[in-house]
Amino acid sequence: MELKFFWAQVRDLTLASLKSRYRKTFAGFIWVVLNPLMMFGVQSLVFKTFMRIQVPDYHLFLLGGLLPWIFFSSTVQMGTPVFVTQSQLLRSFKINPMVILSSQVLDNFINFAASFLLILLPFYISSGKDMTNLLLLPVALIPLLAGTLALCITLGTINVFFRDTNFVLGFVLNLLFYMTPVFYPKDFIPPNWIWIVHLNPAIYLLEPFRSVIYFDGANFGIALLKGTGIAIGLSLIAVMTWKRKRNAFYHKL
Repeated sequence: MELKFFWAQVRDLTLASLKSRYRKTFAGFIWVVLNPLMMFGVQSLVFKTFMRIQVPDYHLFLLGGLLPWIFFSSTVQMGTPVFVTQSQLLRSFKINPMVILSSQVLDNFINFAASFLLILLPFYISSGKDMTNLLLLPVALIPLLAGTLALCITLGTINVFFRDTNFVLGFVLNLLFYMTPVFYPKDFIPPNWIWIVHLNPAIYLLEPFRSVIYFDGANFGIALLKGTGIAIGLSLIAVMTWKRKRNAFYHKL
């Protein structure tokens, strides 16, 4: 019953957020699509045309990494300060802090789904790939969603006690973007440097999605297993962090 009530609150808060953002305006929804589309256009021009990266169906390869990366990075960046920005709400009402955070993640996930349907899906269809591979997508998205939520819980909790966390995060995410094979294949990395990429948890959360979209499900099982392992690890860290800090949480808000 408690879990049902929890998700009912998450749903209602997410719907309220979406309605307030897009009510009486269509520009907000257009920007949800234009933002990843512009990033895709610029990176495709630079890496495919100027730098001449030789990857078959590069547009599909890039989108298969870029869209989940945008969801991951934007959600972590927006989720980390949410406890602090919503401190008045948390102090005034008996609401589980995880409801607010989960609502933020779900909100961003809906935007990600819209970007997928309006941007990536047309490229996928025009490429002539087997559409049945898309049946694996719901499973591929589980590690991405769970791992992102877990990371938001950890960083959001830490940010309550160390307010500089969110400022450092922007710098770290910029570094991670270039350390994550979003616009280049892992094969481009020299063997003696590949260990640095393997230390990056983001790559394991993104790979199941790209495995379905670009590689026709090849190595999907391995990618899913690794992504699930990282998501579980991040979840355990999130649980331990919250349990350790929750008694002093409201005093620091």
